[in-house]
Amino acid sequence: DGHMLPWAVRDLASGTIIGSTRYHDIVPSIDRVEIGHTWYAQSRQRTHVNTTCKLLLLGHAFDTLGCQVVGLRTDTFNFRSQRAIEGLGAKKDGVIRHYGARRDGSARDVVMYSILAAEWSEVRRHLELRLARHAADDGA
Repeated sequence: DGHMLPWAVRDLASGTIIGSTRYHDIVPSIDRVEIGHTWYAQSRQRTHVNTTCKLLLLGHAFDTLGCQVVGLRTDTFNFRSQRAIEGLGAKKDGVIRHYGARRDGSARDVVMYSILAAEWSEVRRHLELRLARHAADDGA
């Protein structure tokens, strides 16, 4: 329990590393994994990159690893990440108070989200539609 599996995010055209994300808090005994510790180059934020990465990670978790639940979490003050997670189709499970410490030493509360295996097909369709709209907007 508590293992991590990091992934580099690479631009296919240039080969440049543009971000990183990972599976963490992997709990094989209950077929659960979390996705997080995600960052992208500023030039790639608010683009299709996050949607693409999350579609790939969720697909691998549910379709290959057989996960029953994928969790995501973010700080209660990180409203941009909360909107991004909700935009993926994850359901808000609640807030865990005093989950950890911030860099300044203050207590950190986190918002927990999840996607269940039973919800995956609907979430996948939603993400594929978002990516198709993005491709159409780009003329691809």
